[in-house]
Amino acid sequence: MHDLAIRPGSAPRTEAAAGVHVPRTMVHKTADHEVLLASAARIAADRYAVRLRWPDTHLLHHRGADGTRDSLIVAETMRQAGIYLSHRFHDVPADYAFVLHRFDFRLTEPVRDRGAGTDAVLDIQIRREPGNPRRFRMASAAWLVIGGRRVGRATMEWDAFAPRQYAMIRHRGGAPDPGQYAGPAQSALRALPAALVGRDRPDAVLLAEGPAAARGWWLRMDTGHPALFDHGSDHVPGMVMVEAFRQAVLARTPERPADWTIRHLDVSFHAFGELGPAVSIAAESTGPDAFQVVARQGTRPLASARVVGGADEPGVVPVLAGAAGC
Repeated sequence: MHDLAIRPGSAPRTEAAAGVHVPRTMVHKTADHEVLLASAARIAADRYAVRLRWPDTHLLHHRGADGTRDSLIVAETMRQAGIYLSHRFHDVPADYAFVLHRFDFRLTEPVRDRGAGTDAVLDIQIRREPGNPRRFRMASAAWLVIGGRRVGRATMEWDAFAPRQYAMIRHRGGAPDPGQYAGPAQSALRALPAALVGRDRPDAVLLAEGPAAARGWWLRMDTGHPALFDHGSDHVPGMVMVEAFRQAVLARTPERPADWTIRHLDVSFHAFGELGPAVSIAAESTGPDAFQVVARQGTRPLASARVVGGADEPGVVPVLAGAAGC
């Protein structure tokens, strides 16, 4: 990813992104209000300005009275930008499936905008990695620019597969045997209190009480949730695990300040998670406001992440050894 780095320089003006309105089908969403992109324009070879349209109210990504955004909106925004730019500028067909491998973001200050994302832009490079001509292996690196000021950076890596290719890798090894996974059925799970995991609605709580002897939780999956499962999926969506990781970190820091937020997230996706069998989530502290989080199905790791958070402190850049940057 280092050769894809966006070097410091003048940030793109918001007007540069005055392009075509982004339809929900181009970011693989069902509802218009779940689309976080307004438009995109090419500003250099493999470099684009993507103007954002963040909602002022959302089931997951809230905006505070002072304009501060939930930092995880950056993750979903990058995911949508990668999909949209792949389709529009890199000739990935509309019926291809996207498989996310890794995502990283690092904020240098709180994410605040004037409302509806009107002054927020992704200055993003995206390209297809060289290799198999029948495979779209993609990578991106971006600055998040708000009001002309860089406030964070992010990278992402993913594959786009033709339907037949996806079916082959998705079911490689045959259908899973639910009997190999230990854990309760979804109907038996007892959700954690919403306030403990930073939510204000019970239906957005993804963690349930785990085994008494374990320091972890079970993942609750409401496949009818209008934001977490906006579109159909044959596996546990990556953004569901990202939200579960945030909630796990919050549950580990019950004495956190009211303005505690994730400032750095580095997550890797290792395997497809099946929708039926139980998924466990564990989070362990690795230092002040730093955590290692992992999702497993049985003994198989599905995703893992390194997380650093803290109260809002403009100008503070969280550091994790070995973390990738733009």
